[in-house]
Amino acid sequence: MSLTQLKQEAVELSPAEQNELIAFLGSIQIAEDEKLRAELTDKIDDTDPGNWVDLDDLHKRWAN
Repeated sequence: MSLTQLKQEAVELSPAEQNELIAFLGSIQIAEDEKLRAELTDKIDDTDPGNWVDLDDLHKRWAN
């Protein structure tokens, strides 16, 4: 299956299925990229609320 075909199939998925696909592909990248994994770990471990992103703000960023 070509990338074009995969993209066409992804368009036909429900929003929940698209989110699952996004999470799956992200997990592959994290598993294979040690630098990315370390960066995400640092962000997750950050205890300074000033560095956190509000979930509503994140949704607004994705909408743009």
